[in-house]
Amino acid sequence: MEKYLLDTNIYINFYERYYRVKYFPSFWDKLPSILNKYVVIPEIVVAENYQAPKFIKWLDKNYLKGIINHKNYAIQWAQVLQYIGDCEYYKKEALSADRGWAHEKIADPWLIAIAKEENLTIVTSEIRNPNLHNPNGNKAAKIPDVCDDLEVGCIDMNDFFEKINLCI
Repeated sequence: MEKYLLDTNIYINFYERYYRVKYFPSFWDKLPSILNKYVVIPEIVVAENYQAPKFIKWLDKNYLKGIINHKNYAIQWAQVLQYIGDCEYYKKEALSADRGWAHEKIADPWLIAIAKEENLTIVTSEIRNPNLHNPNGNKAAKIPDVCDDLEVGCIDMNDFFEKINLCI
């Protein structure tokens, strides 16, 4: 059975953008079993959802598996950062900017590191950069582009729902 890592933006889609509890109670009734059956959650993603205390409390109550320590994947994380640093597609800002991937509290490179090591598929709302091969380089890395280059599975939210056969 395929397992998934959900990017922080997917959780934000759930609780803030698209599936608010008030309007989609059946989604929230099904979500615990989905997370417990198909999803691995690292601490870094929980930390990035710090602005949603209700969701963190909900997750603590409903996610019965252990939250994994992303720092156990520090070697793999460093390899992802090395790839970004060496890749001609990215400027140094992709690592060093305020939201650059070299910042330890940015989940994106951790997700790729964990997914690559554990053979997981990442679910994200990020889209591929159509100008990735820009000869001037890009200031930001996107999960789907890096996943493609590092041979890590990466899908969007609707593909995830299809793969797990979600119907509400």
